[in-house]
Formats: sequence, structure tokens, C-alpha cells
Amino acid sequence: MDDKSRSLKKGTPQQTENLCSYCLFFQPDPQAATPLRGNCTYHKEWIQNASRTTCSDMSNYPLKEKGIYKLVSDQANGWLHVRRRERIRTRLFLIKGSTRPKV
Repeated sequence: MDDKSRSLKKGTPQQTENLCSYCLFFQPDPQAATPLRGNCTYHKEWIQNASRTTCSDMSNYPLKEKGIYKLVSDQANGWLHVRRRERIRTRLFLIKGSTRPKV
């Protein structure tokens, strides 16, 4: 197992606690089709699926590095905390009046 991940056993009550959808820092995108997409206002990063995401500050388990983690189902070990390697910024954090960068 990668040192940037940590496993949880399936069926534990903590597996769904402290996910971004319950976090006060999570700001859903008002224009998104699903309320699970939005921003972490603390980490200033985009969250694609808040129901499968947590961060080092909100996790019930101590995680080695600060940042946002994705919960991935692993048939053998239960749930894995996998740290997101890159920061994903979003246009919701652009300053009003600024231009959007061309991709």
C-alpha cells in the first residue's frame, strides 16, 4: 500500500463520517446538476464528488499529509484514503471582474 493512503475496514461506522458533504468548508456549485460538486473553501480546491472525499483536517483517522483525500473502495482491504497529488482550482474562486484563463 502507498504511504499516502490509509485503509478503513468496510462496515465501520466511520466510513461515511466527516466526508466533504458534511463539512462546513464545502461550498456546492450553485450551477451544478448535483449538490456533491463544489469547492473546499478551506483548501481552495475543487471537489468532484463530496460523498467520496475528505481532507486531512476532517478525517476521523490521522492522515500523513495535509490535503484532500479521495475514498476508494478496495475489495480486499475496505476503503482507502488516497491523497490527491495535484491541486485542482476552479473558476468559482476567480476574482469578480477577472478574465478566465484559456485552456
